[in-house]
Amino acid sequence: MESKISRRRFMSLLTTGVATPYIITLSGCGGGSSGGSGAGRAVDDQSDNTNSSFNLDSERVFSLSIASGDPTASGVILWTRIDPSAYIEDAFLTIQVAEDAEFSTLALESIVEPSEIGAFRDYTVNIDLDGQLQSDRRYFYRFIYDNTVSKIGRCRTAPPEGVDTETLKLGVVTCQDYTNGYYGALNYLAEDDSIDFVVHLGDFIYETAGDPKFQSLPFEDRLILMPSEGIVAMDLEDYRHLYKTYRSDPFLQKAMENHTWIMTRDDHETSNDAYWDYARDTLGAPDHPYTLEGNDPVKLMQLMLDSQQAWVEYVPARVKVKQDATHPHEFLQYYREVKLGNLVDLFMLDGRTYRSAHSCGEGLVGGRYFPLFCGEWKDQEHTMLGDEQKEWLVNGLSDSTARWKLLGNQTFMAPLWIGNKSEKIPLNTDAWDGFDYERNWLNQEIKSNKIENLVVLTGDLHTYMASHVKQDYYDTSEANADNFIGVEFMTPSLTSSGLLDMVAGLLGGASGHRSVDDTSMLRTPDDYQARYASRLAQQRSIPDNIFQLLTSELVYQQNPHVDYFNTIENGYSTVEFSQDQCDWKAYRIDKGINEGDHGITLLRHFRKRVDSHLLERIEESDT
Repeated sequence: MESKISRRRFMSLLTTGVATPYIITLSGCGGGSSGGSGAGRAVDDQSDNTNSSFNLDSERVFSLSIASGDPTASGVILWTRIDPSAYIEDAFLTIQVAEDAEFSTLALESIVEPSEIGAFRDYTVNIDLDGQLQSDRRYFYRFIYDNTVSKIGRCRTAPPEGVDTETLKLGVVTCQDYTNGYYGALNYLAEDDSIDFVVHLGDFIYETAGDPKFQSLPFEDRLILMPSEGIVAMDLEDYRHLYKTYRSDPFLQKAMENHTWIMTRDDHETSNDAYWDYARDTLGAPDHPYTLEGNDPVKLMQLMLDSQQAWVEYVPARVKVKQDATHPHEFLQYYREVKLGNLVDLFMLDGRTYRSAHSCGEGLVGGRYFPLFCGEWKDQEHTMLGDEQKEWLVNGLSDSTARWKLLGNQTFMAPLWIGNKSEKIPLNTDAWDGFDYERNWLNQEIKSNKIENLVVLTGDLHTYMASHVKQDYYDTSEANADNFIGVEFMTPSLTSSGLLDMVAGLLGGASGHRSVDDTSMLRTPDDYQARYASRLAQQRSIPDNIFQLLTSELVYQQNPHVDYFNTIENGYSTVEFSQDQCDWKAYRIDKGINEGDHGITLLRHFRKRVDSHLLERIEESDT
């Protein structure tokens, strides 16, 4: 290894004060690139560069494979992890980026110093190549460690600003509970070469591995046993273990190898229905054992910091990190803007870190959900985004010159309610319905700043939805174009329990109030199965088709701004932009089959044209 390094030109990799020690940035140029040109150079020593020179047992060293994320017009973030069993204290990690899969023409070649790899960040490496590559290009990349080469990945840089981009296509994924299904859908995503980037809207992991409200554990080979021996993440090692387990899935690895991902977080990266307890200045986690057993603010604060650290270790993202900070609001800023040429400006939101407590209390039915006798969801003191993020978002939207303004949002932004016009009752105050004043304020800012072509991408509810975003939802007229300010597309869960399962879990006697001692009893697959084997059958006592019919008809009747609602199936979606239109396609893939070619179904195709305020359903025969 070291003799090869001495025969080559390498760039040094140095850490920056903003992101250290989680993101390593290039301090200079080499390997043939200059000033972000990414101009390739032919390899002059083929014996040192071809796969025949390396040990190809990549799983021994790179057991979680490789990934790329957060494109700019001149780079991406590259990610990998050295398996601890293969770690060598004084070994360098080599990065190669090439214009071809054979690596005959290198665009960039670098090393990571041994001091940058170790247990202090769980042997993960994030490398920022911003400023080193050409814009709007696909590249091939790989890592080399201990003379072992990783799999080859593909990454893509963003289109440059100010240059006309004809089309841009995004894959959209969310809510991928490992215990509740297989990731075969991601194989279709991985093999779709028409996709430019993948957007993940949160719930990349679930902090629980057997919550009776929504995890019925029907798949014995998907059980997760925490280092703490419970069913809820209690510390950094538990969160790291969850990421390692999820990232071990071969279909997820393939999708992250083949596409550059843009990711944010939702609640389950920390704790179900998480918020910020401003009164005590600590994490609010209504279902976590630390809340239920003592409600210690110090433990809850550390839990948030632990979840943040695991996220920045295992997610390839260009985020702001202040390593020495002891407060979560200072340690990590998830929200950020990703410019995708002159066609799309993507604003990745963080609807969890700064949000206030649930407006109608932390109980389940009657509090977070179905607050029958509570009107506080309309109060102005409740915030979803926090003051700084709100200002950043409105300023960014107002300054954007892109054709389309795209929000990477977690919870449903439009209302989902029942009742008559004078007395609407939200179904879910964990979503934007619990922050009605801030939603109305944001919609007014969008309208007054004349922000056009707004598209909101949403996850969280494990449901397919297509909806209009309006200034006044009480005005149900489709003819009043001035009342419409955008559209919203909700991507369903990849595997997580659907609304039927969650409703049955909430109403079926599962309180969710588990003690630490109670969770620690679940230590083996037999323990899991003994406790939860019958829960799936109990929850699914209502036929899927009947539940779908009842819920969809109720939703359409009470929420005329919703054009599509499907809560019983799983999959992903794509959204494709051109100068004239935006096309959203919703796909269904069976999560119960651990294969990658067992069938994919296009459920719906909606189009939003720039010259129309209404969504248009497209039949397959029309395309």
